[in-house]
Amino acid sequence: MKLSKLFLVALVGMLLAGMARAADIRTDDIRFGALCYHDVVDESPQGLARGEQVFVGEMQRQYFPQTITVQKLVAHFNWLKANGYTPVSWQQVEDARAGRSRLPEKPVLLTFDDGYESFYRLVFPLLKAYQYPAVFAVVTGWLDTPSGGSIAYGNRQLPRSAFVSWAQIREMQQSGLVEIASHTDDLHRSLIGNPFGSQFAAVMPGNYRNGRYETEAEYRNRIRTDFRRSADSIARNTGKRPRVLVWPYGQFNETAVAIAREEGFDSDLTLNDRKANTAQTRNVGRELIDQESNLGFIKDYLEARLFDHGMERVVHVDLDYVYDTDARQMERNFDKLVERIANYGATTVYLQAYADDDGNGVAEAVYFPNRHIKMKADLFSRTAWQLITRAGVKVYAWMPMMAFDLGEGHEYVAHNQTGRPDPKHYLRLSPYNDTNRRKVAEIYRDLAFHSRFNGILFHDDGFLTDYEDPRHAVTQTQAAAEAKTDDLIAYSDGLKQALLAYSFNGADKLQTARNVYASILTDAEAEKWFAQSLPKFTRHYDYTAIMAMPYMEHEEPISPAEAKRWLKELAGTVKQSGVPLEKTLFELQASNWRTEKPIPDAELAGWMQLLKQEGIRNFGYYPDDFLNDRPSMQALRPYFSLRR
Repeated sequence: MKLSKLFLVALVGMLLAGMARAADIRTDDIRFGALCYHDVVDESPQGLARGEQVFVGEMQRQYFPQTITVQKLVAHFNWLKANGYTPVSWQQVEDARAGRSRLPEKPVLLTFDDGYESFYRLVFPLLKAYQYPAVFAVVTGWLDTPSGGSIAYGNRQLPRSAFVSWAQIREMQQSGLVEIASHTDDLHRSLIGNPFGSQFAAVMPGNYRNGRYETEAEYRNRIRTDFRRSADSIARNTGKRPRVLVWPYGQFNETAVAIAREEGFDSDLTLNDRKANTAQTRNVGRELIDQESNLGFIKDYLEARLFDHGMERVVHVDLDYVYDTDARQMERNFDKLVERIANYGATTVYLQAYADDDGNGVAEAVYFPNRHIKMKADLFSRTAWQLITRAGVKVYAWMPMMAFDLGEGHEYVAHNQTGRPDPKHYLRLSPYNDTNRRKVAEIYRDLAFHSRFNGILFHDDGFLTDYEDPRHAVTQTQAAAEAKTDDLIAYSDGLKQALLAYSFNGADKLQTARNVYASILTDAEAEKWFAQSLPKFTRHYDYTAIMAMPYMEHEEPISPAEAKRWLKELAGTVKQSGVPLEKTLFELQASNWRTEKPIPDAELAGWMQLLKQEGIRNFGYYPDDFLNDRPSMQALRPYFSLRR
């Protein structure tokens, strides 16, 4: 009996020790980078001769996007080896995730996309020679094409022989060095995404055919069918279902991720995502590598030393200026906007997604399909995408939080004493009404379903005055004001969550910005007036756009010298507040709405120069009259542009 007790004590001790070791492994914080390669060519004389023999009559020295030479790849492999990096298999990542082992020091994941035949012919022999494992992502629809057939690749037709065979895949998988991942079955292509013919990655929603958009249900079914078909094909041809999904073009959304998990893909790989991956990361970021990627770039990426310049230059654009009842004039307006932004040196456009014909700041209509409010024109999707792809800027959808006119039968924010909306302020839906919250969230969800954009700018309508909302104390205490501030932040979180179902590349990529009135900074009592707080906003949003508009803030006319002095004092107040300056953005006024005249170019440029001198990193202006070149791009570019 005593022996049995001793045995049990020893056994418990061993189990506890094992659990402790597993916990140590499981909490391991080792980070790994992931390198994304595509096609590989051999440009040596011998390699070129062999390549010509392989592809005679079919494909002579084909160069795909991101093609890299085998000589460059060997240099990368040698550099990894010389600098102590250990390429890891996907199984090692899975084992570390499960706590069965830990990743080695300086791990790196090698990945190759698209399924080119060069992987078998050129890369696989190198993997065997170096004993380096890799993930190989294949498009099953391409591989299931019969021998001698052709494959639609962008705007070209490629021979089936441009890609590996299933027999070659089985051989590589059986080596233990190659993990076969799905690159989808038929989503490595573009689909038309709006009436103007904009091309979006097929994994994204809103396919536009025969005069209508697909529905949410149709989209989910399309994605699920593709994922299942791809997994079934890999399982049928290799005997093993894939664990990893690699997004074509690196594009995805949270709805597609959820479907992938339901279909058995426990992890997915993105592109151009420089986050530090751990074994617990299921949405694994990778860096795209091509012939121009030098060893210094790879070193900086693997050491997590790649950073953006971190400065913002914002042009705040009214889509109302683009819209015209004359389609030809609207096309000219559109081209003017895109050309101007492309040549300006801006980083970001805050693009109006709602219509405001009477200029009262309230949305009576929007520029995208939705289920609750009139669509003035289906214009936002195309404009945003062209600005992103042609002008090379980020686009934030500029949307009201509460200022939607949905007609009668809705609860609007009311003055506590009159019980009616205050005519001095925006007409705003009550954020405390369940129906209002649901409808506004669905409008935001529809925006994300039909458009691609990088962030959201919450309009300056997100406020509650000291005489609005009876749910908090009628006596306007600081505590009541802070509670309303928190309520509106939580309300905006709900709107962000609505966007995340379909937004471009998931939660990590959707940036948030929110307007704040300058008076919040200059008057200690102002939070009671508006339920806004700079410290809370900078903690919660990626950017807080301070409305640094001197002529708007003063009821009586002021001189240019007084305006400049006010702006300098505002910058000083923000710096002294202790909030992170990199999370603030000063939004200047390009128009004096009291005089109905534009701000002179020299004055606006002087404000920008002042902000730079004060150490303000991020600034922009509103409005931009791109139709009349106001402000003058030539005059402002030296003070505004971030281009060297």
